[in-house]
Amino acid sequence: MRVLIGYDGSESAVAVLADLQRAGLPSHGEALIVSVGEVVMPTSLIGSQVVGMPVTSESVKMALAQAEAATAQSLNEAKGLAEKAGARFHSYFPDWDVRAEGVSGWPATELIQKADEWNADLVVVGSHGHSALGRFILGSVSKKVVTDSLHSVRVVRRPVEKSSHTPPRVMIGVNGSPEAEHAVRAVGNRVWPAATEVRIITVNDGTDPARISRVLATAALIIRSINEQAAEAARMMTEWAADELRAIGLQVSFAIEKGEPGQVIIEEVRKWDADSIFVGSRKFSGAFERFRLGSISTELVTKAPCSVEIVRSATD
Repeated sequence: MRVLIGYDGSESAVAVLADLQRAGLPSHGEALIVSVGEVVMPTSLIGSQVVGMPVTSESVKMALAQAEAATAQSLNEAKGLAEKAGARFHSYFPDWDVRAEGVSGWPATELIQKADEWNADLVVVGSHGHSALGRFILGSVSKKVVTDSLHSVRVVRRPVEKSSHTPPRVMIGVNGSPEAEHAVRAVGNRVWPAATEVRIITVNDGTDPARISRVLATAALIIRSINEQAAEAARMMTEWAADELRAIGLQVSFAIEKGEPGQVIIEEVRKWDADSIFVGSRKFSGAFERFRLGSISTELVTKAPCSVEIVRSATD
């Protein structure tokens, strides 16, 4: 297994490393820790242009030199952070091959590109950064990585507060789709400690064609048929997933609920005190499809009180 970890030294990034101890990672694998140093723009030069002050060649050189020096310092700091995180990760997973790299650029772009180059199985990022500005930037980074990466992505949303000896509690969102099957298989392929609990959640969004049946009877029949087929597919997948996961020694329960899927899943996560939730997501061919990712995956990444793993199959 190849895991790429985005690390910026923040509390959220530290939580990422602790969270991975409860992610079912195997005893052997490869980890690449990447810290991205900020590219510093010559703001003083931009400001002088805005207010109409003359920009001499000397001032241009000075502004560029200052920006270059600041960028170089940021890169050195990023390398130091990556090495520190690599040492900590290795203390958690001593049999893994761990590398650490510092790069300069825009965090989301660099992480996505590095994951492609390295052919990562999983990209892991935190959801918050150092400061108010950092939290804003990293929040947008995690969302961009989730929507634009071709790889599975795990977003860590809170520090692990449980004892490392407490078995993980893993939730899986299932809707009968091939993408949901990928999520089930991702959980099944991990290496979980004894007594790990898995809860499978299926949500019927309650779409009811009755309101349009008087005007568009045929359309209402079609909608009802589609809803019934989707509900049956989800039920069958839930039963299959429960059997498969029990067969490998996991303690499995399941729930079939009604309501708006994102809201229901988030509420179930809170009630069940899940450590993480796995959901499927397909790859996208264009910006419009990425915008539509959505809804449920993006809502979970933004609002769920636990780690969220968006699973993509390498064959999608």
